[in-house]
Amino acid sequence: MIFIIGSTVIGLAGALLLNEKFIGRIFLRGLLVLPWACPWLIVGIIWKWFLDGNIGLFNGVLIRLHLISNYKDFLSDPNWALVMTALAATWRQSCLVALLLLAGLQTLPRDIWDAASVDGAGIFQRFRHITLPWLRPALTVVTVLNVIYGLMQFDVIFAMTQGGPGSSTTLLSYLIYRQFFIFTNFGVGSALAVALAIIALIGGLIAVKTLYRKIEV
Repeated sequence: MIFIIGSTVIGLAGALLLNEKFIGRIFLRGLLVLPWACPWLIVGIIWKWFLDGNIGLFNGVLIRLHLISNYKDFLSDPNWALVMTALAATWRQSCLVALLLLAGLQTLPRDIWDAASVDGAGIFQRFRHITLPWLRPALTVVTVLNVIYGLMQFDVIFAMTQGGPGSSTTLLSYLIYRQFFIFTNFGVGSALAVALAIIALIGGLIAVKTLYRKIEV
C-alpha cells in the first residue's frame, strides 16, 4: 500500500507542480526522467548505500536534524526493512506516475479551468471537479501499473535485503525466486507464480472497476 498510494500521490503532486509555469520547469522535467530510466536493480543498490548503517546519507541527515543520536541500520530492522524497500520503489515509480499524469494535464483545456475560476470556484474546487475527473483515465492506468509493479516487485528486494531480515521482506515474487532457483521446487514455484499472476489480474481489474467511469455525451 505504501508503494501504490505513495507513488500515486507523489507523482500527482509532481505532475501538478511541473504543469505550472516557472523558471527551470523544463530542466526539472528532464530530471524527472532520470530515476525512471534507472533499472530497478540499480535503484535498489543506490538506496542500499543511501540507507547504510555506517556511512549512509539518510542516517547523517537524521542525526543533523537530531531525530536520532546514533547511526541505525534500517535494513537490518524487521520493523523498518519493508518500509524502506517500499520507499525505494516508490521513489522510482513516482517519476513514471508524474510523467503519465503530466501528459494528461497537458491535454486539459485551459479555458475550462479559467472559466471555473471566473465563476468563483476555488483552487481545491477546480482540482476536485475539473482536474481529477479529467485525469481519471490516466489515474486508472497509473493505478493498474502500480498494482502490477507492487505485486511483482523483485529487483529492489533482491538488491537491498534479499528477503531479510528473517522473512520480513520476503514478498511473493521473491518467494517464487527462492523456490525456483534456491530450493529447486519447480512445482511449488510454478504454483506460486500462477497465484501471483491471478492476484495481479484481480488487483488490476478492481482498480479499473473502481476508477473507470464511462463518459456519456
